[in-house]
Amino acid sequence: MTSQFEHASCAFKSHYGLGRLHVYSFGPHEEDNILCIEVPPSEAVHDDSTLVRVQSACYTAEIFRSTDCDCHEQLHVSLEKVFRDGGLVVYMICDGRGAGLLTKIRGLALGDKFGLDTHDAYLQLGVPVDPREYERVAQVLKDLKVQDVQLLTNNPRKVDGLRGEGLLVERVPLEIPPTRDSFPYLQTKQQKMGHLFKFPGRAGPATAG
Repeated sequence: MTSQFEHASCAFKSHYGLGRLHVYSFGPHEEDNILCIEVPPSEAVHDDSTLVRVQSACYTAEIFRSTDCDCHEQLHVSLEKVFRDGGLVVYMICDGRGAGLLTKIRGLALGDKFGLDTHDAYLQLGVPVDPREYERVAQVLKDLKVQDVQLLTNNPRKVDGLRGEGLLVERVPLEIPPTRDSFPYLQTKQQKMGHLFKFPGRAGPATAG
Protein backbone atom coordinates (compact mmCIF):
# COMPACT_ATOMS: atom_id res chain seq x y z
CA MET A 1 0.00 0.00 0.00
CA THR A 2 1.51 3.32 -1.09
CA SER A 3 1.37 6.31 1.26
CA GLN A 4 1.13 9.89 0.08
CA PHE A 5 4.03 12.18 0.93
CA GLU A 6 5.39 15.68 0.42
CA HIS A 7 9.01 16.14 -0.65
CA ALA A 8 11.55 18.94 -0.45
CA SER A 9 15.30 18.98 -1.03
CA CYS A 10 18.26 21.34 -0.99
CA ALA A 11 22.03 21.39 -1.42
CA PHE A 12 23.77 20.26 1.77
CA LYS A 13 27.27 20.87 3.10
CA SER A 14 28.52 18.99 6.13
CA HIS A 15 31.78 18.02 7.80
CA TYR A 16 31.64 14.85 5.70
CA GLY A 17 31.37 16.67 2.38
CA LEU A 18 28.81 17.92 -0.13
CA GLY A 19 25.52 16.22 -0.90
CA ARG A 20 21.81 16.80 -1.19
CA LEU A 21 19.39 16.76 1.74
CA HIS A 22 15.88 15.42 1.19
CA VAL A 23 12.92 15.36 3.52
CA TYR A 24 9.90 13.16 2.87
CA SER A 25 6.88 14.02 4.98
CA PHE A 26 4.20 11.34 5.29
CA GLY A 27 2.04 13.10 7.89
CA PRO A 28 1.69 15.95 10.40
CA HIS A 29 3.90 14.52 13.15
CA GLU A 30 7.68 14.79 13.38
CA GLU A 31 8.09 11.02 13.32
CA ASP A 32 6.26 10.97 9.97
CA ASN A 33 9.31 12.59 8.35
CA ILE A 34 12.19 10.71 6.77
CA LEU A 35 15.48 12.51 6.17
CA CYS A 36 17.83 11.40 3.42
CA ILE A 37 21.36 12.41 2.46
CA GLU A 38 22.13 11.75 -1.21
CA VAL A 39 25.69 11.76 -2.55
CA PRO A 40 26.50 11.05 -6.23
CA PRO A 41 28.69 7.98 -6.83
CA SER A 42 32.42 8.61 -7.03
CA GLU A 43 34.30 8.02 -10.26
CA ALA A 44 35.93 4.97 -8.67
CA VAL A 45 32.58 3.20 -8.29
CA HIS A 46 31.50 1.19 -11.33
CA ASP A 47 28.34 -0.50 -10.13
CA ASP A 48 24.64 -0.04 -10.86
CA SER A 49 23.73 -0.75 -7.23
CA THR A 50 23.53 2.02 -4.63
CA LEU A 51 25.15 2.00 -1.21
CA VAL A 52 22.40 2.68 1.35
CA ARG A 53 22.29 2.98 5.12
CA VAL A 54 18.84 2.95 6.74
CA GLN A 55 19.11 4.21 10.33
CA SER A 56 16.42 5.01 12.86
CA ALA A 57 16.96 7.73 15.41
CA CYS A 58 18.84 7.09 18.63
CA TYR A 59 18.92 10.48 20.30
CA THR A 60 20.60 9.24 23.48
CA ALA A 61 23.65 8.13 21.48
CA GLU A 62 23.60 10.47 18.49
CA ILE A 63 22.99 13.67 20.47
CA PHE A 64 23.96 12.97 24.08
CA ARG A 65 26.61 10.32 23.23
CA SER A 66 25.47 7.50 25.52
CA THR A 67 27.99 4.67 25.59
CA ASP A 68 25.73 1.63 25.87
CA CYS A 69 25.06 1.13 22.13
CA ASP A 70 26.84 1.53 18.78
CA CYS A 71 24.26 3.77 17.06
CA HIS A 72 26.41 6.92 16.90
CA GLU A 73 29.36 4.98 15.52
CA GLN A 74 27.20 3.21 12.92
CA LEU A 75 25.85 6.55 11.68
CA HIS A 76 29.34 8.09 11.59
CA VAL A 77 30.87 5.18 9.64
CA SER A 78 27.89 5.13 7.24
CA LEU A 79 28.22 8.84 6.50
CA GLU A 80 31.94 8.46 5.91
CA LYS A 81 31.35 5.62 3.44
CA VAL A 82 28.50 7.36 1.60
CA PHE A 83 30.32 10.68 1.26
CA ARG A 84 33.41 8.81 0.03
CA ASP A 85 31.79 6.40 -2.45
CA GLY A 86 28.34 7.89 -3.06
CA GLY A 87 24.96 6.60 -1.99
CA LEU A 88 22.23 7.37 0.51
CA VAL A 89 21.77 7.61 4.26
CA VAL A 90 18.05 7.28 4.99
CA TYR A 91 17.20 8.45 8.51
CA MET A 92 13.91 7.40 10.14
CA ILE A 93 12.79 9.75 12.91
CA CYS A 94 11.56 6.98 15.20
CA ASP A 95 13.58 6.36 18.36
CA GLY A 96 13.44 3.21 20.42
CA ARG A 97 13.45 0.96 17.33
CA GLY A 98 10.16 2.55 16.37
CA ALA A 99 8.56 2.19 19.80
CA GLY A 100 9.16 5.82 20.78
CA LEU A 101 11.28 7.66 23.32
CA LEU A 102 8.96 7.06 26.27
CA THR A 103 9.02 3.30 25.72
CA LYS A 104 12.78 3.37 25.21
CA ILE A 105 13.47 5.17 28.50
CA ARG A 106 11.00 2.96 30.37
CA GLY A 107 12.87 -0.03 28.97
CA LEU A 108 16.22 1.40 30.08
CA ALA A 109 14.75 1.98 33.54
CA LEU A 110 13.77 -1.70 33.72
CA GLY A 111 17.35 -2.50 32.86
CA ASP A 112 18.56 -0.32 35.72
CA LYS A 113 16.14 -1.84 38.23
CA PHE A 114 15.93 -5.50 37.22
CA GLY A 115 18.89 -6.06 34.92
CA LEU A 116 16.71 -6.68 31.85
CA ASP A 117 18.25 -6.28 28.42
CA THR A 118 16.48 -4.18 25.78
CA HIS A 119 14.80 -7.24 24.25
CA ASP A 120 13.28 -8.52 27.50
CA ALA A 121 12.43 -5.02 28.75
CA TYR A 122 10.24 -4.40 25.69
CA LEU A 123 8.49 -7.73 26.21
CA GLN A 124 7.92 -6.78 29.86
CA LEU A 125 6.36 -3.51 28.69
CA GLY A 126 4.08 -5.39 26.28
CA VAL A 127 5.46 -3.82 23.09
CA PRO A 128 7.06 -5.48 20.04
CA VAL A 129 10.82 -5.81 20.28
CA ASP A 130 11.29 -4.15 16.87
CA PRO A 131 8.08 -2.63 15.45
CA ARG A 132 9.76 -0.74 12.59
CA GLU A 133 8.30 -1.05 9.11
CA TYR A 134 10.12 -0.20 5.90
CA GLU A 135 7.36 0.66 3.41
CA ARG A 136 8.08 4.39 3.61
CA VAL A 137 11.81 3.84 3.28
CA ALA A 138 11.16 1.83 0.13
CA GLN A 139 9.02 4.67 -1.23
CA VAL A 140 11.87 7.12 -0.64
CA LEU A 141 14.34 4.86 -2.42
CA LYS A 142 12.01 4.31 -5.36
CA ASP A 143 11.31 8.05 -5.63
CA LEU A 144 15.07 8.58 -5.88
CA LYS A 145 15.23 5.95 -8.64
CA VAL A 146 17.03 3.40 -6.49
CA GLN A 147 16.08 -0.22 -7.12
CA ASP A 148 19.31 -2.18 -6.52
CA VAL A 149 20.60 -1.67 -2.98
CA GLN A 150 23.86 -2.43 -1.19
CA LEU A 151 22.44 -2.19 2.34
CA LEU A 152 24.76 -1.34 5.22
CA THR A 153 23.25 -3.37 8.06
CA ASN A 154 23.60 -6.31 10.41
CA ASN A 155 19.82 -6.57 10.82
CA PRO A 156 18.08 -9.20 8.65
CA ARG A 157 14.69 -7.51 9.25
CA LYS A 158 15.85 -4.49 7.25
CA VAL A 159 16.96 -6.70 4.38
CA ASP A 160 13.67 -8.63 4.40
CA GLY A 161 11.64 -5.43 4.82
CA LEU A 162 13.08 -3.80 1.72
CA ARG A 163 13.02 -7.00 -0.31
CA GLY A 164 9.35 -7.33 0.62
CA GLU A 165 8.77 -3.95 -1.05
CA GLY A 166 10.23 -5.18 -4.32
CA LEU A 167 13.80 -3.89 -4.03
CA LEU A 168 16.92 -5.87 -4.87
CA VAL A 169 18.99 -5.96 -1.68
CA GLU A 170 22.46 -7.26 -0.90
CA ARG A 171 23.64 -6.93 2.69
CA VAL A 172 26.92 -5.18 3.48
CA PRO A 173 28.07 -5.74 7.10
CA LEU A 174 28.39 -2.69 9.35
CA GLU A 175 30.26 -3.99 12.38
CA ILE A 176 31.44 -1.66 15.15
CA PRO A 177 33.95 -3.10 17.64
CA PRO A 178 32.21 -3.36 21.02
CA THR A 179 33.37 -1.61 24.15
CA ARG A 180 32.75 -2.85 27.68
CA ASP A 181 29.72 -0.54 27.78
CA SER A 182 28.19 -1.64 24.46
CA PHE A 183 29.05 -5.34 24.70
CA PRO A 184 25.82 -6.45 26.46
CA TYR A 185 23.63 -4.54 23.98
CA LEU A 186 25.38 -5.99 20.95
CA GLN A 187 25.28 -9.46 22.47
CA THR A 188 21.52 -9.12 22.93
CA LYS A 189 21.15 -8.02 19.29
CA GLN A 190 23.01 -11.08 18.11
CA GLN A 191 21.63 -13.74 20.45
CA LYS A 192 18.00 -12.62 20.82
CA MET A 193 17.29 -10.49 17.74
CA GLY A 194 19.20 -12.40 15.09
CA HIS A 195 21.59 -9.66 14.03
CA LEU A 196 24.31 -10.97 11.74
CA PHE A 197 27.86 -10.19 12.77
CA LYS A 198 30.91 -11.91 14.15
CA PHE A 199 30.94 -11.27 17.85
CA PRO A 200 34.40 -11.21 19.43
CA GLY A 201 35.15 -13.10 22.59
CA ARG A 202 35.73 -9.99 24.66
CA ALA A 203 34.99 -6.30 24.52
CA GLY A 204 37.46 -3.49 24.16
CA PRO A 205 37.94 -0.58 26.59
CA ALA A 206 35.02 1.42 27.88
CA THR A 207 33.95 4.37 25.77
CA ALA A 208 34.85 7.81 27.05
CA GLY A 209 31.92 9.86 28.26
